[in-house]
Amino acid sequence: MKKIKSKLFRFTIIVFGLSLLSFSVIKKQTIKGWFLAGSSPDSYEIGLEKNKERNSNVAYLKSVESSIKGFGTIMQSFEPKSYLGKKVKLTSYVKSTDIKKWAGMWMRIDGVNGKTLGFDNMQNRPIKGTTNWTKYEIVLKVPKEAVKISYGVLASGTGEILIDDFKFEIVSDGKKNTGHQGSIKLTEPTNVDFEQSF
Repeated sequence: MKKIKSKLFRFTIIVFGLSLLSFSVIKKQTIKGWFLAGSSPDSYEIGLEKNKERNSNVAYLKSVESSIKGFGTIMQSFEPKSYLGKKVKLTSYVKSTDIKKWAGMWMRIDGVNGKTLGFDNMQNRPIKGTTNWTKYEIVLKVPKEAVKISYGVLASGTGEILIDDFKFEIVSDGKKNTGHQGSIKLTEPTNVDFEQSF
């Protein structure tokens, strides 16, 4: 049962990851190197503001509509030449206000033809409601065949997220992954009556 639940959770993460591959993008860039994307990007805005608690500029992602069915994300992508074949830890500080559904930091590792080689969006440990500044982390192995890493913070539904100080670190292979690596192959029909949860 635990194995089935684990496979189902990883399958859900893959589906969500694929949705990040097919998002529409708002082309106007308001923060150097970053852009707004998601399944409902017109329902959100991104920008910068001075924050006294962090004593620095921080980015924000916030909803601009009272009801949203999809999600928005502030994100960027880069070629992972320095990280190929290595395990990487991504960290960032995040503060939330009135997140009605959920939010999370995320990272996706892509191979050729958009094949997802690794993904974590914190859906199994979501940010909800109003929270103080908290440091979050994602750990994934970057395969040697990786061609792109995309990352950012997403919000599903309404609310506001503040983000500061993304950081990538190479860590030991013994460090436990927080997300999914590789493809999920079910060996039999699973959860056909939709009665099993994660």
